[in-house]
Amino acid sequence: MSGWYRFYNSGFFGFGPEGTFIAYSPMHFLPIIIFALIMVLVWYNRNRIRDWKGETHLRFAISFLCFLMEFSFYIRLLYVGDTTGKYMMMTKIPLHVCDFGCICCMFMVPSKNRTLFGINYFVSLFGAGIACIIPQMVLTEADPSYFRYYQYFGLHLIPISGTVYMMAVHGMRPRYRDIWFAIGSLSIMVIPSIMVNSAFPGANRMFLELELPMLPENPYLKALIYSVLLAAVFHLMWFVPRLFARKQSIKTKVLR
Repeated sequence: MSGWYRFYNSGFFGFGPEGTFIAYSPMHFLPIIIFALIMVLVWYNRNRIRDWKGETHLRFAISFLCFLMEFSFYIRLLYVGDTTGKYMMMTKIPLHVCDFGCICCMFMVPSKNRTLFGINYFVSLFGAGIACIIPQMVLTEADPSYFRYYQYFGLHLIPISGTVYMMAVHGMRPRYRDIWFAIGSLSIMVIPSIMVNSAFPGANRMFLELELPMLPENPYLKALIYSVLLAAVFHLMWFVPRLFARKQSIKTKVLR
């Protein structure tokens, strides 16, 4: 393909050398702080936002931003090309936890679907949260002078914000069965992920090619271990907030 089409790695939509992104520096924390401040404002103004006539349009705007963050990644790949061996389109198809969370949020926010909210609560708060804590696992060649920097943090922070928005403004909460809906949805992605990883060198969908100590090389066994670990984490995400809320309720009753 590179014989008839010219690719670019420079400019705003390109990428820099390895190490361009500096983890745990201001460029890492600034977008997280900005989104956190926005969510605090949403929380304190949740009743006003809920009663606002344009609230529906706001939810559709959040949905469109999710679409933009996901779709623009692949448009950018057409610009960058695979000249370095790292940007083959088929190795980047949306078979990652965070891609699934972003797509789920895109449909969940405008529809106010409780099942999609429950799935997104576990998938995005955990998966996208981890991606924001350790972006250097993926984001190595982009700083604020590149589009990829904004797309990466947008892809992960907007679904988190969409989930928090639905909790604050519309009072949505995950149900216990949503744990299994989330795990089931991710499990469905395992087989196509393994197929893509096997067919295209360099693909690492669902992180099934990630080499970690104590984990087997067999992708099916690795996926099974991932599922067990996710089940444990999702149960904590469901149980801990309820325990905290119960303690707060008891404390309030005692003060009265």
